[in-house]
Amino acid sequence: MSESGSEDSDGWRSGGALWSKACSQGTADSFVPDHEAMRPFMRTLKTSAFRGLAKVALVSLLALAGGATRADEPKSEGPAFEIPPLEAEGPFGATIRLEASDRVRGEFVDWFETPPSSATRNDDYRFLGNRFQLGVRVKRDPVELFVQFQDSLLYKVPDHAPGPGGNYFANTPETYQQEPMLRNAWLRWQDAFTVPGLKTTLGRQLYRDGLETPLDDPTLAWLQKNRIAERLVGPFDYTHIGRSFDGGQVGYENPLLNVTAFGFVPTFGGYEINGNPEIDQVAVAGLSATLKEGETLPGTSTRLFYLYYNDHRNLVVLDNRPLALRQADHQPLNLHTVGGQLLHVEPLGPGKADFLLWAAGQFGDWQSLEQEAWAYALEAGYQLPEVWAAPWLRFGVNQSSGSNDPFGRVHGTFFQILPTARLYAQFPFFNMMNNMDTFVQLLLQPHPKVSLRTDFHWLRVSQPNDLLYAGGGATSDTNFGYTGTATGGAQDIGYLLDTALTFTPTRNLTLYLYYAHVFGRGVIGNAYVGRVANYGYVEATVGF
Repeated sequence: MSESGSEDSDGWRSGGALWSKACSQGTADSFVPDHEAMRPFMRTLKTSAFRGLAKVALVSLLALAGGATRADEPKSEGPAFEIPPLEAEGPFGATIRLEASDRVRGEFVDWFETPPSSATRNDDYRFLGNRFQLGVRVKRDPVELFVQFQDSLLYKVPDHAPGPGGNYFANTPETYQQEPMLRNAWLRWQDAFTVPGLKTTLGRQLYRDGLETPLDDPTLAWLQKNRIAERLVGPFDYTHIGRSFDGGQVGYENPLLNVTAFGFVPTFGGYEINGNPEIDQVAVAGLSATLKEGETLPGTSTRLFYLYYNDHRNLVVLDNRPLALRQADHQPLNLHTVGGQLLHVEPLGPGKADFLLWAAGQFGDWQSLEQEAWAYALEAGYQLPEVWAAPWLRFGVNQSSGSNDPFGRVHGTFFQILPTARLYAQFPFFNMMNNMDTFVQLLLQPHPKVSLRTDFHWLRVSQPNDLLYAGGGATSDTNFGYTGTATGGAQDIGYLLDTALTFTPTRNLTLYLYYAHVFGRGVIGNAYVGRVANYGYVEATVGF
């Protein structure tokens, strides 16, 4: 069953820390404000911003205090600057744990150059985001309760801009944004109704499709988390707000099998700063069955899944039809997605070979059109765990269908539902809709605390009569959640080269650096004045 708590890279163990003077390109446009810029900012600090920044300072001081407390202890007691879990015994045999984190990120965007007359003319900008989370976990077997509050802060959000920063402004047209929200509030019952292996989770929670049950083999677990999970439904935690899901899930698990069913209404969020309300006119439900690796299936895991998506927000959807046709169509979206996956790892020579197959078909009603779409991922890799840096070379093709006829009766563009798109598009100017992504990837771990990832992607649209899509799904009652760029009849999008470095000096602190460069081709050349784009960020997280 998908974890609704905090054990992955987007949860509590990836908290945040203060970040200073990162990603600046010259003092004139640095994150360190000049004298004039400080005046309105200091006025803001006296009000709501002060509360958010005070939380950042509190977590940082706690981190330092925890380190100082342990500094005089023998080395055998553990590394310095680590905070032990804040856990205590409660009444009736319950365990109460306080969990807090803070993630701060400075982003720079040098988008494809747009003409001065463009509505998104601000194509070169920087902005800062912070996400503070505070939660309480109460556990007394077989029941667990988790409540988590979140405060998101955005500073220097660009107006009239494309790319990630522009998405925040398009949802909330303010350059300074801050909003608290209830991120999690769920109750879990293990061995529900006295049935061993039956588990229910009810309330506001985070759901990640494909992670209904964790796999034990480290290679399969990495593939599951990084190349399978959240393709179609996820909490979108790449953004500074994320999304939650209100509803419930129930699952049955034994050593070989996991079966999970769920039904949710998503909340606002993603690029929308106010993540508290529900998008009550959108619903998503599903069922999955996973065969885990074990003696019966050594080095192998398979999964079948079904997803249902309903959207009756009565807004103008995005597809390749002319605007007048889309404005006149007020029918809802009723989509069914059926698919499966196969993961396998096999010892081969001095290393290990892995294989991944994921495929889905989609049908139903795209407003007044019939939905007929498909998508697949075919990937393979080879790693040398005993060699220095444990090199892991991977390659693959991810493709989805597009719509060929803007005036036809069939909508053929695969719809990605409510994903965490950035997992599969690290520079999120594209997603898995009308897309063909051929890639090569190298993973290195030169030190237990350091990992490096470098990718090269050749990007094309599947149908040149369709759009180049981007986005991660519904963010509010009024924002469809996806954007589209006309291809001008071209098929080649371009080449993407990116690299990411992760450094984890202690379990309480993680530093992450990312940089990407795009060499645009036909589609980009038809849509923009410039064909080159850059995107990067520096992120620090602290949590306990």
